[in-house]
Amino acid sequence: MGAGLKPMDREATIRIEESYRQLGEIDQNVVGRVNAFIDQGLFPRESIDLKLFDRVRELDAADPAKTRESRMQTMLQAGKEWLEAAKGPGLNLLNVAGRTGLIVAMTTVLRQMVSYHVEQALREGDSSEASRVWAVVATTMIGPALTLMGAIRNERDGTASPASRLGRVCMASITMGALIAAHLTGAASTLLPTAIGGSIYTLARGLANAVIPLQDNAEATNVKAAGATTAAYGAAQFLLAELGQLAPLSGPARAATGLGYSLGADAIQGAVNGFAMALDDVISILCKSWHVLSPSPGLDSVFSDPESLQQRVLQVRAGVLRPNRTQLADALFNIGALRLSAGHAIALVVGAVAALLNDSEVDAGYEGHILNGCLALMAMIIYLPLVFGITKRTDNLYVLQETAGP
Repeated sequence: MGAGLKPMDREATIRIEESYRQLGEIDQNVVGRVNAFIDQGLFPRESIDLKLFDRVRELDAADPAKTRESRMQTMLQAGKEWLEAAKGPGLNLLNVAGRTGLIVAMTTVLRQMVSYHVEQALREGDSSEASRVWAVVATTMIGPALTLMGAIRNERDGTASPASRLGRVCMASITMGALIAAHLTGAASTLLPTAIGGSIYTLARGLANAVIPLQDNAEATNVKAAGATTAAYGAAQFLLAELGQLAPLSGPARAATGLGYSLGADAIQGAVNGFAMALDDVISILCKSWHVLSPSPGLDSVFSDPESLQQRVLQVRAGVLRPNRTQLADALFNIGALRLSAGHAIALVVGAVAALLNDSEVDAGYEGHILNGCLALMAMIIYLPLVFGITKRTDNLYVLQETAGP
């Protein structure tokens, strides 16, 4: 039996040596330090991973045997605890990527598909330019109307806050200003497919978010955290828009050039948008949980005990529930209304700038970069009104709330 195991042992040794050679320099250094501890009981002079080897020292000090086998058991135990500590952030990331990324990707594909067929129908039909403009105006006004209804509802329920009032007023003003700009530049008549597709996207995403909410135990939104997230969101939107120029045309742009419908092109757009929104959720939660950006809880908070604060671990979880009427109303009149207004405002302003560029002498190679910069700028402009527009007065009590983003 021993003779039969020798070939297996040789094969295993060859595999291990091959895997070791494929490691990078830093990883090989770590493996060498681990082997030095197991074989000779030596600790690394330099700090490779402070937490890991600190725990190894603690376990080794309590080890009476001091044998190679016991040191191997010590290293395995320390490694297990180190991996256990990394499981929490990994699980948080998986919940955000799985929930937000998947929902946004699927609803983006739906948006692109609807806008493609609307654009195609308009090109095959005989609707007048004036009727298209009025249709855009009517569709755009849905967002401010829902925002006003949500504000009245919050005032009636006593949940309105100064931040939410200011956020809603700013968002409505931005949307109205964008609509006027699109009308004056003549872009409004070309944006009906985008407006309709955006409305379907917001409705579908809001419903999916209500059924599969994402909750976290980070601190409530504050100006510092929201400001940092705004800058990161704008930068991400610009970079992804630049990357999107390499992707095939999708949505109304594809129909406008006479190309046939492509689910693959829409799926690429959905993947990019899903990644952007998942990244935004991750950055927003991290900023809210970082003590440098988030203020300490008040004295009447359930987390006011310093020891409890030190032991609290960030948790982000996606769940499935059957929303009641109040939750559906919140999804429609709060985040849904503001998100709809934000989407329309961005589309209208980018469309207006595109119309101006068509009449200018700007080189065609720079137009895409300018439009992407305009998109990033608008994404940052609408971010703070959107985030603070959905806040509710909670009388300084900590509440578990849905993670919100554009």
